[in-house]
Amino acid sequence: MNRKTIWALLHFLGIATVMVSLLSGLRIAVLEYPVILRFNFLLPQGDMHSLHAYSALLLTGITGIYVWYLYKKVFANLKQFNRSQFKGAYHWVLACLLRGVLPTLIISGWLLYSEHAWLDIASIKKIHFAAALAMLIYVLFHTIGYFIQLGKPFLFPVFRPLFRLNKQMWLIISLSSLFFTLSSYYWFQNHNHPLLLSRIEPDIYIKIDGQTNELAWQRTESITVHTHSGANFQDGTTPISIRAMQNGDDAYFHFRWQDNTQSLSHLPLLKTENGWQVQQDGFHNFDEKTFYEDKFAVILSDHCEMNAAGTAHLGPKPLENKPKHWTGKGYHYRERGLVDLWQWKAVRTNNMFLMDDNYIGEPTEPRYAERRYTAGYHQDAKESGAYKMNWQWYYPNQIIPKRLPIDKEQMSQYQSPNVKHDIADLSSSWIIPWFDSTPYHPENDQYPVGTQMPSILYSSNRFEGDRAHVKAYAKWHNGFWSLEVLRKLNTRSDKDVIIKHGTCIWVAAFDHSQIAHTRHTRPIKLLFHE
Repeated sequence: MNRKTIWALLHFLGIATVMVSLLSGLRIAVLEYPVILRFNFLLPQGDMHSLHAYSALLLTGITGIYVWYLYKKVFANLKQFNRSQFKGAYHWVLACLLRGVLPTLIISGWLLYSEHAWLDIASIKKIHFAAALAMLIYVLFHTIGYFIQLGKPFLFPVFRPLFRLNKQMWLIISLSSLFFTLSSYYWFQNHNHPLLLSRIEPDIYIKIDGQTNELAWQRTESITVHTHSGANFQDGTTPISIRAMQNGDDAYFHFRWQDNTQSLSHLPLLKTENGWQVQQDGFHNFDEKTFYEDKFAVILSDHCEMNAAGTAHLGPKPLENKPKHWTGKGYHYRERGLVDLWQWKAVRTNNMFLMDDNYIGEPTEPRYAERRYTAGYHQDAKESGAYKMNWQWYYPNQIIPKRLPIDKEQMSQYQSPNVKHDIADLSSSWIIPWFDSTPYHPENDQYPVGTQMPSILYSSNRFEGDRAHVKAYAKWHNGFWSLEVLRKLNTRSDKDVIIKHGTCIWVAAFDHSQIAHTRHTRPIKLLFHE
């Protein structure tokens, strides 16, 4: 393969990987910059995180090879076509831009992927996004410049050497591509955050109370994962420290993350002159970020793929013949099989001493008149319990409650002088027990305008059945949540993942937001003592 062919091949691969990285990266950036949704028609959909990572790895390799060739002065004596036309201030400025932007893009991207807790992830993300926009500008003006200078056929002379490759060279290129793909997959599968589960004796009692004052916890080492891109957190980030233990039958986890506000209100109801109304600032579109409780989620999988075990599929319609996503951001589902999903909810499940045991599986068919299609996100089966929403039918402007408290004095703790801004910081328990309430009748509704009321009705103390496999309790103190979790290693449920050596998990924190959680790329791999 001669030098001109090598240059043409590198140029072609460079263009392809840059465009794939830019388009997939912009799709991912929609999660933090919703304005990009205006360009939905230009962006790809689906598993963008994996595509972005593989293209970034290839781009890094191409850049390294290109720099090495320049260092060796391989191109010094090439007879380029119309070489004189490429001289001038315009292309010199663009070349300087490329030499500054490309290293910035690659270095900041790999720093983000490393997810080290000591990094300023928020600042690096801003630098990475700015570099991506600068690269987009470079590609646009670089193409326009050559089009103006050389006309429509300017691309053909650049890539003409590729058409002269023989079958042997194409075979070598194909085998090299296959090797790159397999080795990259292996590398990404094994590049993780290792979490060692300390071994404890079966007779050691661990109280699930959100505290870690037992000696066993004190002897257990923790790891910290820096999560990012969540709503309401400072700069969208929060570090999550994780400890874990197992006794041969049960697994214990402790999660601790920073959250400056203890948010315990969940879509509270407000009495207006026109009746009761759900307080919301996005719930109508299933993207509430103000009137919501704090949450925490854990995904468990037998596979350590990127992209939360391959469950996040971005875009307004990543599934053909299925409803569009209500926010245009994407769905969670698996192409085959399922992963375990635990959700702790500060109001709805914490008083049950449970996490909501769910799973993400293959996308289901939409049901008639279904307002919210959830693709592959499902709840495990339950035998009874435990909470309901306190309205008969949801309407954005007015609802009719199902029940009212029997004791009107019970409502005093929920009143706040500033509904919109203070409600997320109140520390009352925003729940109405079923047996402390009575069915709604207009004649019983004597509450004055401005009265606030919880929207959560507890119909029983807790879930029972498959949905209640994960015991948990959390406490908030001085700006941090401390969540303690217990689950059997093997629940023998076909909707649960067995916790064993090599199981991978991902964690996410929600700061009074419905779906806008923090995230991390690299899986956390559970390691058992041999």
